[in-house]
Amino acid sequence: MLSELNMVGKWSKLDTQSSWNFGEIRFDERSKDIFEEELDLQIKIFDHSAKINVSSNNNHCYIPSHYFLYAIKLAPLVLLVKNYIAYFERAVQALPDADAVGTFITNKNATPSELTGIDSYSLEQFYDVFDVLTAERRLKAKEIINGYGKTSATTIRPSDDFLRSVVLKALPVPDNSSEMLSRLVCAFSKSQVALQHLTANYNAYLPHLFRSTDGDELLLMILSTLGWQGLLDSILNSTSGRYCSWGEIDNAFLLSTTPVSGNTLYTEKPVHYSTSLAQYVHVKKGLLETDELIDSVSLLISILWPNMAVHRSEGELFFRASCRSDSQGIGFDGASNKIFYGAPGTGKSHKIHTVECIGAEKVVTVFHPDTQYNDFVGALKPMMQTDLAGNPTVTYQFRPGPFTNALVKAKRSPSTHVCLVIEEINRAPAAAVFGELFQLLDRNATGESTYKIDAADPDMLLYINEQLRVSGVPELTQLEIPSNLSILATMNSSDQAVMPLDTAFKRRWSFEYLGIDFSNSAVPQTVIEVSTGNGKYAIKWPDLAKAINDVLMETGIAEDRLIGPFFLNPKELSDPSSANDALNGKLFVYLWDDVLRHIGQHKVFSSSYKTFGGLSAAFNKGLPVFSAAIEGVIEVKGEIAEVPEAAEDAGE
Repeated sequence: MLSELNMVGKWSKLDTQSSWNFGEIRFDERSKDIFEEELDLQIKIFDHSAKINVSSNNNHCYIPSHYFLYAIKLAPLVLLVKNYIAYFERAVQALPDADAVGTFITNKNATPSELTGIDSYSLEQFYDVFDVLTAERRLKAKEIINGYGKTSATTIRPSDDFLRSVVLKALPVPDNSSEMLSRLVCAFSKSQVALQHLTANYNAYLPHLFRSTDGDELLLMILSTLGWQGLLDSILNSTSGRYCSWGEIDNAFLLSTTPVSGNTLYTEKPVHYSTSLAQYVHVKKGLLETDELIDSVSLLISILWPNMAVHRSEGELFFRASCRSDSQGIGFDGASNKIFYGAPGTGKSHKIHTVECIGAEKVVTVFHPDTQYNDFVGALKPMMQTDLAGNPTVTYQFRPGPFTNALVKAKRSPSTHVCLVIEEINRAPAAAVFGELFQLLDRNATGESTYKIDAADPDMLLYINEQLRVSGVPELTQLEIPSNLSILATMNSSDQAVMPLDTAFKRRWSFEYLGIDFSNSAVPQTVIEVSTGNGKYAIKWPDLAKAINDVLMETGIAEDRLIGPFFLNPKELSDPSSANDALNGKLFVYLWDDVLRHIGQHKVFSSSYKTFGGLSAAFNKGLPVFSAAIEGVIEVKGEIAEVPEAAEDAGE
């Protein structure tokens, strides 16, 4: 369908000044290759600009990378104009000369052979745009039929010239800067490969593609653009006469044989004409009235238009790249650095994820003995790509680590709490892993870094600023931790592989100890059957764990090496059989190898077993494996489940 050209042109022409505040692009090597190969220009692409030869005598000009973003911003308008031109060229082919074309357009003498398949609404727009007397209906751009009725020589203007004339009328750019810009936009219109690459990689540099205070108008813009590309037909499968549903939205579209809906619940102007259904398509009003509806419709749109979303901000609606941040709203402050420590199974990770990070965005990592600064922050690493000829090639690209990812998230969304969660922080040399970021851990009253530092890795700062730039967020000159980025860590000093935290590093953190609390209602009360010398007893998991802890404490074992209530998780304790497997394969190994290695395993286990293999095999056979002290507690706290045969015979 040919939508009204003036209306679509004004989407850009009347957009606010801030809509044209583009970020500066930094082109990667693949983008340079694609644009130089695909664009119908003598062009050389640099990191932030391009050089174009404009004539055979080596006249040239340099253009900034911002120019390329106009090709994305104007893509909907260009797409519509190209559809107009396609119909015009069809008519030209059916007529003998330019004068005949002028007569055809001016007198509106359409015949099926000249414009086959065009609907009545599109036909009306077609005449208005190409008639030499109705320049105001094409944004006052040049006429495509040059000289008709004015001179003896009527000619057809080249389609590129007509397209560029319309584009220039839609731009808030003075004439002395517009010629090369229009050439660039036109070149992108001829290469789907180049335009798709530009859009996929640099769309987020635009503040938005469409903007409106009226949700119905914004949806008209989006759906019309999808319709011009033939992407709406896939969702128009009417089985109920005049209406089509869209996802979970009942009767989202009204079908009509006329371009006027005649129904006040739907938009008056059509968003599409379905050739297969021979019907105009009107969209239901009010689909972007609430945040819930915006989320639902935005998800449906993203299926047809990937990586784009509808956002509401301060009473206005924007259609823009999904990754572009909305930095409006009250900033979150009070973020902190905190380490949670305690015995294994006391719920350190659980508290971070379910209490400390409620409503927050999380970036989670785990430290291990080989973790280094480059793993945590990021580094320049090789990456395989394919060149335009299909050959594999190696390029280098900064790969962000969890700290950098968390920092970008926090700067993009200052009103959102972001948590960088580090599991097992002391399994790596933490101060070395943090490197110069160590200094950033000092925070002021609002939670942001007291001191800022220069980035040791310029590629890291370059990557961060590129991500912030495309999100419309001010760039950084120095590294900082913002007031909405918390760094939360777990620590378990009972692990054999732990490394000490130096005093200067520890001073920059607060610590919270999680004690052993078996009264927690979430602790599984699974009954486990274990054998003693007097028979098999059924005992609850908390009672058995506390019995083992009591013996360990009597031998002088530190509290953070005891057994926490969640040392065995609910899944492992889901039934008696699983519980026995978890005892043998997890709890006993921890006690034998980690806790009792240097003081003797007989403190908890029977002295009859000299190897863990022997202990494990005996437990699997249902034989007693615990020390006398623990057996005594089991017989007091548990209930007899099975009496030994010898005891039964004695009773008889």
